[in-house]
Amino acid sequence: MELNLRPTKKNGKRIFRYAYFGLDGKVKYISHKSKSALEGLARQKVQELGIVKTSSSQIFLQEAWQQLHQNLTKRKLDYLNGRKVKKISDSTIKDYTSFYINHINKQMGNVDLRLLDSKKLNEFVSYLINNDKVDNGTKRKIYNVLSLIIQHQVNPPQERLSKNICKDKDFMVDVQVTKPEKTPMIDFNKWSVDFVNKLINDIERPMVKLICKILLETAARPSEIRALDRGSLLFQENIPMILINKAVKRGKVIGNTKTENGVRALTISTKLKDEIVEYVNSLPIDQDQLFLNSKGKYICVEQIISHIDSTCAKNRVQLPIARKSYFFRHYMATYWAYTKKHKENAIELARDLGDQDINFVNETYIKRYKGSGNTPENLEYQNYHFSLGAKDYNHPNKHNSYNSD
Repeated sequence: MELNLRPTKKNGKRIFRYAYFGLDGKVKYISHKSKSALEGLARQKVQELGIVKTSSSQIFLQEAWQQLHQNLTKRKLDYLNGRKVKKISDSTIKDYTSFYINHINKQMGNVDLRLLDSKKLNEFVSYLINNDKVDNGTKRKIYNVLSLIIQHQVNPPQERLSKNICKDKDFMVDVQVTKPEKTPMIDFNKWSVDFVNKLINDIERPMVKLICKILLETAARPSEIRALDRGSLLFQENIPMILINKAVKRGKVIGNTKTENGVRALTISTKLKDEIVEYVNSLPIDQDQLFLNSKGKYICVEQIISHIDSTCAKNRVQLPIARKSYFFRHYMATYWAYTKKHKENAIELARDLGDQDINFVNETYIKRYKGSGNTPENLEYQNYHFSLGAKDYNHPNKHNSYNSD
């Protein structure tokens, strides 16, 4: 590839200069007194950019991605009602980056987005459809990231593209995401609280055993319990509580809870409080975090799952739900609904779960046991009616009933 290296003068001396368009769309220059040395620098820059940009109107994929990534990073933290909250999580940005590197850029190359047409887009969609290693939900997410990259160039202040071709028609029509089946109802005759506690007590590692006990009583997310520290233990009052106000994120760093409703204080039993106090007293006095591994990092979810697998194998049972790390959360949320702890109030149950999707909580937990008949009043009704017989039932409207001829 021939490069346009032009001679010019600087401070009265002859030099050579190479002009190129950077990823920001602006003209940039590389200069050197030696033409051969400049050629090496210029070729290095071309390799870095991935393609020679000869016009400011060109919009290459790599350039567009970098601009979107910068925008996402700026939006990562924002303020809501005077409180700092995450608008876009680090985890989401990392997922987008992975989709771009491993799928979008890898398959499409550093294409000029102005030249992206239906044929090229269909080729990319065909790659997604035929990729058996990626589920349909993820395939749609990858496609949506490509659409976001293009849309960012359509939106102000860029406005460098007139439309988003990804939205011209449903290119992903053949990539259908099936609605997941509802988690099966838990048989509390088999999976009683006592039995679940037995599974936990059979866990050999004390730290994991205590984590599971807290998960069971609070129905909290594993990431929230792994993040507990001494300040999370509200044991000064007569009613012991645990404060949930942070979570362990990807990379084992502390971040906000999953939702804005995630900050909450949950009551625990006196027995669990005593076990936590005993455990905390065994920790180094200068260790604030409760659950660290031997390397001083937050214990990983895989360790917890490993011990859950072991205790299930020992007791020859299989968990009633597939997502093992969330078993205790789902179990206790279901148990709360079954025993009507929140009196069939989805808002209150969602509050204790730190979940902001009231409809999900209602459909998944409350609705399944609402009016299910597991109350003393309903048992009394059934016994009265079916023990005495209908003829002895003193219905208030009995004398107004119709008589058959």
